[in-house]
Amino acid sequence: MPDNNLPIRNATTLLQPVRPGERIVALDVLRGFALFGVLLAFALWNQGSPPSETYSRVDYILDRVLAALVDTKAYTLFAALFGLGFSIQFMRARERGISIVPVYCRRLLALLLIGLVHALFLRNGDILVPYAVTGFLLLPFRNASNKALAAGAIAGLLYPYLAQSAWKLTGLPFPQRPETEGASYFASNFAWVRYWYSTSIASWPASLPMFLFGLYMGRLRFFENIAARRRSLRLALISGLSLGVLAYAGRELLLIKWADSALSFGQRLSLGLLWSVHAWGLACFYASSLLLLWQRHSWQQLLAPLAAVGRMALTNYLLQAVFIIPVCIVFNLFDKVTPSLGLLLALPVWLIQLPASVWWLKRFRFGPAEWVWRSLTYGRPQPMRVSLERRSQSAHGFDKASV
Repeated sequence: MPDNNLPIRNATTLLQPVRPGERIVALDVLRGFALFGVLLAFALWNQGSPPSETYSRVDYILDRVLAALVDTKAYTLFAALFGLGFSIQFMRARERGISIVPVYCRRLLALLLIGLVHALFLRNGDILVPYAVTGFLLLPFRNASNKALAAGAIAGLLYPYLAQSAWKLTGLPFPQRPETEGASYFASNFAWVRYWYSTSIASWPASLPMFLFGLYMGRLRFFENIAARRRSLRLALISGLSLGVLAYAGRELLLIKWADSALSFGQRLSLGLLWSVHAWGLACFYASSLLLLWQRHSWQQLLAPLAAVGRMALTNYLLQAVFIIPVCIVFNLFDKVTPSLGLLLALPVWLIQLPASVWWLKRFRFGPAEWVWRSLTYGRPQPMRVSLERRSQSAHGFDKASV
């Protein structure tokens, strides 16, 4: 039965943030791993780089290798996990006989608010606002057939290319990338935020295919018994790696072949689709590898810090810019970050976030940003300290279907 016909009167009070014991820890491991990729991409390519012709041989190799292994893959994983999270929340709400819509909309609006602050003051390439806006597109798909999900994913995949072509046909000028040389950091950041938002209609829906893939995986309840999925995971590992490598190689060959000619719409589409297949394939390979390793007890201990980072993914994502942006301002590093310097910026942040996340979650239920997000979503402050949660559990109990 469509959940828009379900009662909503007590949705906010019946739905609660998921308890730590109810979490699928393997998904937190994937989030933590993806967050490391996002950190690398942010440090290496978002602060501005000198011309590649000035790179040392080490920097050139790092740039090529990390672009092949990291660029887009972490965001692909995050997008799939975002859709998966919606799917899990929706199924838990439906099992309780209530609608997810009011709480989910508040959740997205709260994420939108956090993302706007983050974008305006720290990271103009913030993903929270695009995810919050595009997240509303999941609502019409919540009761759709699997065929409709596939059709929506294909439409989302093709949409950016069609939208840009349609924009050209209107005769309206496409917004120009801002020239910010000599501008202050905040003026430059605001100019880029305005540019990204003015072109958002042509780019943000590109996340929809992975959102819908995550929604589909949630329907399958794939992650509720990962131990029974070893064969599927091995197949995903092999096929993902094969497709990722072949698509990358094919794209490189086409780039060489078409290097001396202006690209047609069909050529741009071909290159873009190959890059998407490459990114999806490697993201699938990474996720499958981690989930297979998670089946081994010895690896669970090694990967546990990643799970802590993943449970605090929003806080750690925001802190990446909190750490890196001031360093770039103080040392005037913008437009001077080579791949090796980017690694030097990223690794200390990661080495801080790993133990800090473990330490924090021994004492608190949520990261600070997660607490704000959930409190805004559910309309009341959430219990923060672990001791308070235990007292609340013993005094009132918790809903096993909470989300």
